Amino acid sequence: MFANLKIGNKTALDAAPNFARFARFYTLLKQEIEHPILVLRNQLYNGGLRVAVAIEKGYDSVDAIISEDRKLLSRLQKIQQQDAKNFFPKDQLEPLEQQTQITEELKG
Repeated sequence: MFANLKIGNKTALDAAPNFARFARFYTLLKQEIEHPILVLRNQLYNGGLRVAVAIEKGYDSVDAIISEDRKLLSRLQKIQQQDAKNFFPKDQLEPLEQQTQITEELKG
């Protein structure tokens, strides 16, 4: 899968090893990868950190949701952001991940 997955104009195998490695990378490296990556056609939509960690662990692929529906992937991305607090310490959360309430948009 990673050989065919695109991140920009490169494959995941070429792009992900060059990603910056912050504390979140090392935290996730110690865990199992829980959420699937989100893929729009053959282009990574969300999950670059998970791809980089998986490649570092020697995985050839991870679970993925592949869709052509950008609205669906956007909704799934928001759900994943809401769940980040279950995987990362508070000081490693991004601003959108720190929100604890699910928005009306996600309920709809």
